[in-house]
Amino acid sequence: MSEDNKFQNWLKSNSLRALIFDFDGTLLDISEPLERALKETFEEYKLDVDFSQTKKEIGSVLESVQGYPLPKIILESHDIFKFIPTLSHLTYFKKLRIATKIFTRYLEYEKDAPLLSGAKDLLKELNNKYDLYVVSHNQSKNLKHHREEKKLGEYFEAIYGADDLPALKPNPVALQPVLSQYSPLNSNEFVMIGDMPTDVEVAQEAGIWSIAIASGISNKELLIDYRPDVIVESLYELMDIFGIKYEKDTESKAQESLEVKT
Repeated sequence: MSEDNKFQNWLKSNSLRALIFDFDGTLLDISEPLERALKETFEEYKLDVDFSQTKKEIGSVLESVQGYPLPKIILESHDIFKFIPTLSHLTYFKKLRIATKIFTRYLEYEKDAPLLSGAKDLLKELNNKYDLYVVSHNQSKNLKHHREEKKLGEYFEAIYGADDLPALKPNPVALQPVLSQYSPLNSNEFVMIGDMPTDVEVAQEAGIWSIAIASGISNKELLIDYRPDVIVESLYELMDIFGIKYEKDTESKAQESLEVKT
């Protein structure tokens, strides 16, 4: 039996209690803010690098460090740069200036990022059946901004930013603020949904189900290597899994069929 069928058969058992979402890249469309921050910085420093590859590398790093204050990022930058090989030919201090510029610009542009297509429909329907949470590496003040600006508060039991968490993903302790609310706790009754390998890993470490969304920063080929229980390429595919009916917008209608594949 394929993993997605295994998950869907379990879903029919009605034992699901709560879904835990990542935020940036999972519900929030961060592609444009990240691309804008990268392009402006690359033009400013006249960098000649593979843009697509660098975007993936820096996007993955941002997911991990966006919960850190800037001084901590600078302090740990030597280790962080190991994950951005496309910039390895630059001096350390030039990499530091470039990374700081990208990070600060991204945080500024991310404030205006829209939700991914289908996010509101998905949350509205899931909220009728299950408890919903956010566990994100983004800062709580940024999540509060999006919650209020996009009117998301009605959908979630709680939204946890990096500064609310006892640890960061993939440490399973990151999920304790959610899981500790349930007694008795059956980890098999929860699902983690995210777009990064750390989201899959934290689910596996905590013993809960995992759904990976290949929304652009982490591609499908990378996520498959981490063996999530289900992998999808859009929130509309996720709605298909949960049996949610929807009307796709113009852009979504142009997409290929939404067959779920692992």
